[in-house]
Amino acid sequence: MSLNEKELIILSHLRQNARKNLTKISRQTGIPVSTLFDKLRKYQQGIITKQTVLLDFSKLGFDVKVKTLLKIAKDQKQELTTYLINSPSVNSISSVTGGFDLLIEAIFRNLKELELFSDQLEGFNIKKKEEFFVVEDIKRESFLAHPDLIELI
Repeated sequence: MSLNEKELIILSHLRQNARKNLTKISRQTGIPVSTLFDKLRKYQQGIITKQTVLLDFSKLGFDVKVKTLLKIAKDQKQELTTYLINSPSVNSISSVTGGFDLLIEAIFRNLKELELFSDQLEGFNIKKKEEFFVVEDIKRESFLAHPDLIELI
């Protein structure tokens, strides 16, 4: 689906704050509330897949965030993917290229929890594994979240 600039501006307001009311968006964009309502209903049929919040996990006691690249034996890819999907510590899983199969983001309270998770992964035929500890999120979930930058896209 191809969107025009006005539609991208609407989405960027929602990306910025999904709880922003339509009246406020209307005032900021000059788009009538009825049009915004219709567009929002249309977007919820496929473009908007989930409304959520971004958390500061460290303030909740989860101080270890790790991004892990995995190259997996083909015969275990589905089994490992299912395991990761069901793992409560795994925040996201992406299929990637460049010599690896999966990129995992996982969040833990401490290094001991990470160690237990890593031990469980050893039960799978993982050919290659690289872990990166996230020290700080410098920019997070920001794409299409700034209405004033839409014209640059």
